[in-house]
Amino acid sequence: MERSAEKTVKALRQLERYNPDLVEIRFDGMKSSSSISKIRSATNCALIATNRSKKHGGGFVGPENRRIGTLMQAARAAFDYVDLELETKDVGSNIRGLKRSGTRVIVSYHNATATPSAVKLGIILSREKRAGADICKIVTTANSYADNLRCLTFLNQHAGATRLVCFCMGKLGVASRVLSPLFGGHFTFASSGVGSETAAGQIPITIMRAIHKELGAT
Repeated sequence: MERSAEKTVKALRQLERYNPDLVEIRFDGMKSSSSISKIRSATNCALIATNRSKKHGGGFVGPENRRIGTLMQAARAAFDYVDLELETKDVGSNIRGLKRSGTRVIVSYHNATATPSAVKLGIILSREKRAGADICKIVTTANSYADNLRCLTFLNQHAGATRLVCFCMGKLGVASRVLSPLFGGHFTFASSGVGSETAAGQIPITIMRAIHKELGAT
């Protein structure tokens, strides 16, 4: 989540030594998104373009057509994935437009205060699938360690039929971030290093990999 394309390119080149499977580029942290193609050409890593609005917990403030326009630019610049919030206006038509531009779409839901019931998680997943998601993403907030279990159980039940990312944010949600791939999660998120977190509860990629190695998951 760098402030410019130049800083993003520098960060990408430093990150490549860790051989990440995916790198999320947070355009809502940038002052300008005019150099999207430079970011894409700076690495062979698979890239996710995200431009999260303020109301969805991100940093973008401005017209919705400009927010979506940046994501369309990223799709045309050969970003591998675009993350689009489930609550985006005209989400279905925007997803179809992004796919026509050659990208795959992660439809995401974020809850910054709690973890809904399993029934509500199921409703959210169904909505994401109906919208046309290539990958469904459901991220909640853990207010207890039991919330991790709810997300992991839900993930284990549905990951066989759906490319699903599901875990909890927050200090109490670290366990689900780490364990979600073991329960069928399509991927999980880690920070590039200490101090580079883009969401509460992220741990560095080096620590995530070390834990997975200890668990025999690599």
